[in-house]
Amino acid sequence: MTPQILAAEVDSLFTLPDVVLRLNNLLHTPEVNTHEISAVVELDPGLVGSVLRLSNSPIFGQHGKVDQVSRAIDLIGHRALRDLVLATSVTQVFTNIPEEFVDMASFWDNSITSAVAAQLLGRLVHVRNTESLFLSGLLHGVGRLVFYARRPDEYRALLADKPASEADLAAAEQRCFGFTFAELGAALLANWSLPEHICAAVRHQLQPSAAATEHAREVAIIHIANDIAASLSPCMKQRDASIAWTPGFDPQASAILDIINEDLDVIRLETMAQAFEIIVIINPRSTLIF
Repeated sequence: MTPQILAAEVDSLFTLPDVVLRLNNLLHTPEVNTHEISAVVELDPGLVGSVLRLSNSPIFGQHGKVDQVSRAIDLIGHRALRDLVLATSVTQVFTNIPEEFVDMASFWDNSITSAVAAQLLGRLVHVRNTESLFLSGLLHGVGRLVFYARRPDEYRALLADKPASEADLAAAEQRCFGFTFAELGAALLANWSLPEHICAAVRHQLQPSAAATEHAREVAIIHIANDIAASLSPCMKQRDASIAWTPGFDPQASAILDIINEDLDVIRLETMAQAFEIIVIINPRSTLIF
């Protein structure tokens, strides 16, 4: 079995809504206008609500209420709109995951926190397209949901050995399936026609030093962002985030980005400040865990 074969099994289970696919195609069309985009967004009332909430959030520094989809799209931009649409849709695609494996509210809290950290890290090191880093961080763990949904018995047996850490769990996946959740997640994202730099960041997230040179910085960012998110679990977000943090990422990742731990302490605090607001917009149900 390969990650591509297993990812193909879930195409009918975890399919992005038609409005998302239509909008994604439209946003890649040269000279598309706001009126055309608005017409597609307005086909999904839930999506309309998310777009308006985002455009009215302090993230865009808006003063005065935005109540028209077209104005909201002009404010947040086409690229941010694409990422918001995909993000909100993905959190609704994965249903019926066995509760014994994961609490979905906590899963999306971690994913969104990782996404925020990745975007902040990207800005710190002057990566051009930080929106793609947001998506890579958000989607970094979807491969594990595929394992839970399609190979529950094997995964249950794997967990019976009580892996002591994320690294141990990934190693157990490699032994059991021949690939890890990272490779499986990348295969699913490739099936969704996401760009290679996003797939690569997810595929190599566990081993930043082994990533292809052209995507090394994106991989290093996701690797560190995941560690930051893990240190900011819901219980930690209700406590003092200034508590000393012991980084658990591969030091090679920070070497690739040429950053030091003092930089990351600032990113961690900013992540905590911003993540909750994004969670409210993308997946409001996750706020129930706070």
